[in-house]
Amino acid sequence: MPEFGRIPNDAIEAVKSNGAAPPAPWTLDSASVQMATFEVDVDAALDHMPTIAARPAPSYARIVVMDVPDSPIGAYREALLLVSCRYLMLPRQYVVASIVTSEAAREANAQNWHYRSITGEIDWQRDGESFTSTIRGPEGLELTVASRNAQGTAPASIRYDPLVVAQPGSEGAALFTISADPDAVHEGWIAVDTEVRTSGGDAKGPWRRLRSRNPITCTIAVQDMRRPEPEEVQAAAGVGGGLP
Repeated sequence: MPEFGRIPNDAIEAVKSNGAAPPAPWTLDSASVQMATFEVDVDAALDHMPTIAARPAPSYARIVVMDVPDSPIGAYREALLLVSCRYLMLPRQYVVASIVTSEAAREANAQNWHYRSITGEIDWQRDGESFTSTIRGPEGLELTVASRNAQGTAPASIRYDPLVVAQPGSEGAALFTISADPDAVHEGWIAVDTEVRTSGGDAKGPWRRLRSRNPITCTIAVQDMRRPEPEEVQAAAGVGGGLP
């Protein structure tokens, strides 16, 4: 039997902002994206996903770091903490937490894509075929995602599961897709030897609880990407019941 998340439907609140961010969709050209995938504690994964989604086996999470050189709000960086889940038979990535480097990005995420972010510092470094992201948040939180000796790969190897957020939908809580496939991948790498280190911060917070128990893999890409308007996930033909 599948194990479902533990965030009840009545705890799902609408996230929105009355800010003045340019509305979605956005086009982001030549963004650098580092995505590390790792196994996490089962209870931590279930505690950070809604009851309408189920966990895969093993439980795993991802940290996605984006270096965006240009956008409708200018340059910014973002680190997303995602927990992997299943919904309507397909894999999704549920947005758990976000750190951004500008107040404008924080407002845009709430206004356009309905998830909360906090502001912090994100350093992005490339040294040949090695990539290192350092993320700093409140209470001394620091995460390092170090991808050493990355190997170049074909653009078709860079794949992403849909990012989703939970919001009140047409019939109670629902998942909304907030991502799209890249428009173009200019360069791509796979870095099996990727280390995710976490220190400081709130020991009960998501960044600490969903820390890496075992690394799986990492991809890095320079890509053109879109941030579309949220779209409620609907069952495909022949799939019913609204169950993962």
